[in-house]
Amino acid sequence: MLRLKVKVLMIQIENNYLNHDLLLNIEKICSSKDFQWVINDWQNLHLQHFFVEEKGKKVCFFTNEIIGQILKNLKAEYVLESSITLFTKKSEMNEFDCVSDFLKDKDYKTFLLILNSCNGYTRIHGLKQIETKRNMAIFIDKPIPFVNTNTTNENCRGVLAIHYQ
Repeated sequence: MLRLKVKVLMIQIENNYLNHDLLLNIEKICSSKDFQWVINDWQNLHLQHFFVEEKGKKVCFFTNEIIGQILKNLKAEYVLESSITLFTKKSEMNEFDCVSDFLKDKDYKTFLLILNSCNGYTRIHGLKQIETKRNMAIFIDKPIPFVNTNTTNENCRGVLAIHYQ
């Protein structure tokens, strides 16, 4: 008898994930003059801020305030990488790969929090696109390629990502 053990990909979507005050606090911090953004793609003008890099080798001052409650909810033991990315408005919709070199060949789960409503989307490899809604959480239980897009109808599309174990 041949037995195969196959792990099935589980994706869960939850609308209105954070309470209103916590979401507003994230927006307030991310738009403050003390919150620094890095341009990670000059051609497409993506702004990014890392909270955790390389499993804690670099941790930002705002990490606990921005993702602390989310990490408790996720019951994450380790954060491998976490960032927030603003995909700026363009006249055409473009897809962008969202996995760093550090995460390659690692086992992890992904949490995405969509920060604003717009016509951008997230598409997980082999599945239909997931339309953007403000305060929508996407939970992915194993490493799988996915893309995020820019927006064509709002100034930007904000996505907070946590890759954890």
